[in-house]
Amino acid sequence: MGQMTLPRELHIRNGRLCQTPVREIENYRINKVAYQNVMMTGETSLQGINGRFIDMTVTVRPGNEASMYRWFKINVARDGEHCTSIRFKPATNIVRIDRTQSGLPCDIVNVREFPVFAGNGELKLRLIMDRYSLEVFVNDGEQAASTVIYTPLDAKSISFSCDGTVLMDVEKYDLEVE
Repeated sequence: MGQMTLPRELHIRNGRLCQTPVREIENYRINKVAYQNVMMTGETSLQGINGRFIDMTVTVRPGNEASMYRWFKINVARDGEHCTSIRFKPATNIVRIDRTQSGLPCDIVNVREFPVFAGNGELKLRLIMDRYSLEVFVNDGEQAASTVIYTPLDAKSISFSCDGTVLMDVEKYDLEVE
């Protein structure tokens, strides 16, 4: 659903090829905002978690030992009309990227799904977004996906939602652009 926009480092972990953004991207990080152990049900936004030029890592895990959450979703590049979503279902271990509402023509592929390894419903997502692209790295590079989005640049909201209860850690940086 687009092309890779960031150079990547490749490495082997547990016999699997993994890919992560080059570490030099960290030189462009500014304005850190972090949350730890946020207990979440339903939908929420977190103060300071927004933007269009971002490097954000979200770790999600079950918030209730008695039952597993059904799904967890992050909506990025969001305004009243547009958004791109990244959803995870622990029962199937499937990540789904949906850019149907991102302003793209409807005659192209807008949804991508892929399996991930998520033990006990815990998943780590690193999202790097700029003007018109979104890159998603799952579990420190075990899976990676790139997509082009055409959402207006003022669509900067980010929200989180789930069916069930999750504990979430979020670390977000703005990326300094020239």
